[in-house]
Amino acid sequence: MKWIVKGATVTREVEVEREGDHFVVSVDGVSRVVDYIPLDRTIASLRYLNNGNSFHITAYREAKRSFRVAVGEREFTWDVLTPVEAVASEARGASVGAARITAPIPGKVVKVNVAPGDQVEQGQSVVVLEAMKMENELEAERSGKVAAIHVAAGDTVDTGTVLVELEAEDHG
Repeated sequence: MKWIVKGATVTREVEVEREGDHFVVSVDGVSRVVDYIPLDRTIASLRYLNNGNSFHITAYREAKRSFRVAVGEREFTWDVLTPVEAVASEARGASVGAARITAPIPGKVVKVNVAPGDQVEQGQSVVVLEAMKMENELEAERSGKVAAIHVAAGDTVDTGTVLVELEAEDHG
């Protein structure tokens, strides 16, 4: 099955095929054999071999099409879309309007990296959220000016809580 995987600053075409006990995952045409181990309903472990090195990747399902992926100490948020959903997403993303940065999972706010009125760029770290004993940097999905901050360091938040609101950039 073919998927479009979108991160904060990059989009990849990914194809996944089952082969016995493993999966063959092709990212932009480069294939790897992957072991998939479900840990519970929302967390899975992926392991693949690359040039004799094994990489352990943990993926947490945050929403229907959104995943938080940990590779060692680094974490990323990826939206996994069908090609049709990706085209619709691009059309919506081109529209202007406010953007909200929400908590992808329940956790504790460690740090707020912006203040009202700050100009942020797409991909810039806005809030650090601790969840499952890991610090997660939440990034702006688009550029804009910070309109409101709804949390402070030390606050505990639930999934979906609005943390920061951005005004859209003025392109006029």
